[in-house]
Amino acid sequence: MNLCVSRTALWATVLALSVAFAVGCGQGEDERGRTCPGGAGRNLSGRTVDGVELWQKKLRCVNLEGSELTGSVSEANLSRGNLFGARLADVSLESVDLRDADLRRARLTAGTLAEVDMRGADLGEAAFDKSMLTNVSFAGARLRGAKLRAASLTNVDFSHADLRDVDLSEAELSGSTLRGARLDGADLSGASWENVVCPDGTKSVGTRACGGRHLTPAS
Repeated sequence: MNLCVSRTALWATVLALSVAFAVGCGQGEDERGRTCPGGAGRNLSGRTVDGVELWQKKLRCVNLEGSELTGSVSEANLSRGNLFGARLADVSLESVDLRDADLRRARLTAGTLAEVDMRGADLGEAAFDKSMLTNVSFAGARLRGAKLRAASLTNVDFSHADLRDVDLSEAELSGSTLRGARLDGADLSGASWENVVCPDGTKSVGTRACGGRHLTPAS
């Protein structure tokens, strides 16, 4: 009996140490979205949300983690919101404030975004494939590993954004700015350019792509 108790205690200790080690090493820290310092706002996580529920609403710090957004949203304040892993495929966003929001791993494929403010947002590994973006600001945002394959990018501001390892293959960039953006490891194959400001501040002429040293931000 004592031997069984000892073995049970031993396994409990090992399990506790394993959990503590995993937490201490930061495992799983990127599996959940970030909330505001003062706590999350309205909780709409893990559910299907009709865009009408968000129309013209002030929902700063809203929790939409893992939710599926449908329809269209206009004139909503979702700044600092948690949209980690949210699904927004085919959704229309117009005049939406997403500044400093957590959009890591969010899926916004085949969507339409106009007048959307994502300054300072975290969009690591987010997907915008085949989406149409017009007058959207990603200034100072983090898009490392994001996918914008075959996306239409008109008057999009990527100034000083982190675009490392981003996939811009077959994307169409027009009247957009990449001034100060980091593009290390980015896939620009097949991308088309029209009057784009390059990372070093020079401007592409006509359809001539930013390339070579022009892809490195000016010091």
